[in-house]
Amino acid sequence: MKILIEKISEYELPEVSSFINRVFAELKMEEKLQTCQTILLKPNLLGPYTPDRAITTHPVIVEAVIIILQTLGKEVWLGDSPGGSLPVQHTWQETGMKQLCEKYQVKMINFNTEGVVSHCVQDREYNLAQAFFAADAVIDLAKYKTHALMYYTGCIKNLFGLIPGLKKSDYHSKYPTLKEFSQVISDIYKLSNKQIKLNILDGIEGMEGDGPSAGEVRHFGIMMACESGAALDSQAAAMMGFSARQVPYVWECLSEEGISKEQIQIDSEWKGFVFDKVRIKKVSQLIQMIQHSPGFIQDLFRKIYHYYPDFNNKCRLCGVCRDSCPVQAIIIEPGKFTPVIDYEKCIKCMCCHELCPYQAVYIKKSFLARILMK
Repeated sequence: MKILIEKISEYELPEVSSFINRVFAELKMEEKLQTCQTILLKPNLLGPYTPDRAITTHPVIVEAVIIILQTLGKEVWLGDSPGGSLPVQHTWQETGMKQLCEKYQVKMINFNTEGVVSHCVQDREYNLAQAFFAADAVIDLAKYKTHALMYYTGCIKNLFGLIPGLKKSDYHSKYPTLKEFSQVISDIYKLSNKQIKLNILDGIEGMEGDGPSAGEVRHFGIMMACESGAALDSQAAAMMGFSARQVPYVWECLSEEGISKEQIQIDSEWKGFVFDKVRIKKVSQLIQMIQHSPGFIQDLFRKIYHYYPDFNNKCRLCGVCRDSCPVQAIIIEPGKFTPVIDYEKCIKCMCCHELCPYQAVYIKKSFLARILMK
């Protein structure tokens, strides 16, 4: 399984197109898409964020893929279901997708309104966007970022957008822990992966720290591509400095595809490469030990180690956090300058942090949490 990685310094269309052309040539994509007429592009459109904030897939990446597909005579669709409660049209506009689709006459598909297809994995039910499966093939256009709950987000996590609208919150509520939510992400990947012919990761400008939306922009200066999203994510996560233990859903998906680490091929210059001092969320092995300790030790640990969402002065009381909270733990009280969180209800899914359009939600940590979480 070959992963193509290339240094790209800026969002210049000729440079990005050169990489996309190389990907199509080396991975023989024209041949593999020969019988496919409609190609759906699935970018990361988390919310109404402008491209300079490095939260969503940059429009230049999308444009380069549109150009090569239309050159091959394909009909191109672009679809997603952004998070939060703001109108989808606002996200199309702010991310630059509306202007791009109008320029190239690309069909824009709102996953929230195009119906769903129901699937079950064991006792877990998923209603996934019907349009995703209606296309002949899909190209996953992900963004390279850290994630407050899932540590890393790339190609696999991008597919959570197949859950329409605020239904995403139901899964955060029902499966609030890293282990439980990792299973959800793995399930969605398994259910949708056969549709995806190519995965492309936008890492020219990515995010580190409190991603996927409230972190800091980090210039990684790379793009990556692979037929397997799991293989690509395993390499991309390792290049950020994550261990396999920290991103279990990636390795589960890789195993599901039957791909071993030894089968992944990359150019020699990238073997063992790790970006310098990426700000990633690291939980000490001490926490893993605590989970297997007697109850009184766990109780003591919880008293001195804790973190939770809170608000800063950027808040505009827009209500997105309240509407997106899966357990209705957030209320807006008259006369208050920020919403109020009921921490007895809060499950620390960080949806409020992820979906706030103004970076008004931050993660407040105890002294010990600041030491153990990076």
